[in-house]
Amino acid sequence: MRRVLVLMMGIAIVFIVGCNSSTGENINTDYSQSSTTTVKSSDGFDKQLRPEEIAYQSAQQFLSSGKHSEAIRSLEEAVSIRPTYLEAWSQLGSTYTKIQEYEKGIAAYKNALELSPGDESLITSIGYNYLNLKNWDEAEAYYLMLLEKDPNHHSGNINLAFIAQSRDRIDEAITYYKAALVSSPNDARTMGTISDLYGKLDNKEKKFEYLNKAIEADPKNHEFKKKLAKAYFTDRDYKSSIPIYEELTNIYPDIADYHQRLGFAYSQANRTSEAPAELEKAVSLSGGDPFTYAIMAKIYNENNMYNKAITSAKAGINIENGGDQAAILYYQWGEALSKLDSYEEAIVKFEKVVSLNDPVWSKSAEKQLTRQNQLIKIREAKKEQELYE
Repeated sequence: MRRVLVLMMGIAIVFIVGCNSSTGENINTDYSQSSTTTVKSSDGFDKQLRPEEIAYQSAQQFLSSGKHSEAIRSLEEAVSIRPTYLEAWSQLGSTYTKIQEYEKGIAAYKNALELSPGDESLITSIGYNYLNLKNWDEAEAYYLMLLEKDPNHHSGNINLAFIAQSRDRIDEAITYYKAALVSSPNDARTMGTISDLYGKLDNKEKKFEYLNKAIEADPKNHEFKKKLAKAYFTDRDYKSSIPIYEELTNIYPDIADYHQRLGFAYSQANRTSEAPAELEKAVSLSGGDPFTYAIMAKIYNENNMYNKAITSAKAGINIENGGDQAAILYYQWGEALSKLDSYEEAIVKFEKVVSLNDPVWSKSAEKQLTRQNQLIKIREAKKEQELYE
């Protein structure tokens, strides 16, 4: 009888254990309550994951699906289980930064930095978050940490330069940008920024120097060529702008502005015979504007093409009555008529210019009125003389 009871108890224990292990319904899945979980690694071997590692892996899955809130909960679970979990703190900082919660990102990154002092990526990330908060002092403090090890640290100097710019310290910003170039000598973008800053200081020599350096470092970046051409053009150094605009018109043959500027530059650099073709191309692309027609009329007059000058002047006037180019358009129209001996008609155009009170052209038009009347007298005198002969 005693032997039978022992046997029955053994069977009962086996039955209970079997039920618990086979259904799986009562297994606790809370990360903090389980000890380890076995998973298959990428090489096919079993791998034991601790609860905080499970939470971290879950966060990676959430992040891959763009579920930032769920990822943050998993990462916070991971660091609550293991406060020294460096990767989880770093990922938590990155995730907060992505959703623009910069202060929380800073806190997480600082915990990571305590675990990995001197980590450049963490220092940079903290500085970046302070930049987004426009806390220049704190951002500067962290980027200066990078320069303690390497005075020419590229990222550190770039961001310190940005901070200096934000404080309107142009000379200081240039110094930092130049230090960044020591470690990255072909950084064309930084060269372009230095050029812009020298422009603010009205240092044209350095402005052009660094733009040319940027083009040399990155010849396929046509934005630098556009800036350099415009800088020369604005500075009225038309001769220097010509080869760049010639290149730009080849690269961008359908942009009217480049043809217009090239044509104007030709006209100002004693290459007037080449100007009309570029200006006409600009008109054909854009439909024309008073400024371009005014340049064309002036160039045609200078090249003794008076009928074309009149046609161009009329076309310009027909666009919103010539806009702010009306004075020069009427003046060039009058000058062409005068060259064609139509002095009375020229007087009408010059009178129009005078009535516009233009600071540049009206005074010249007044002189032309006197001249046209003199030309009329000379013409009439010649006629009288011919009658007597």
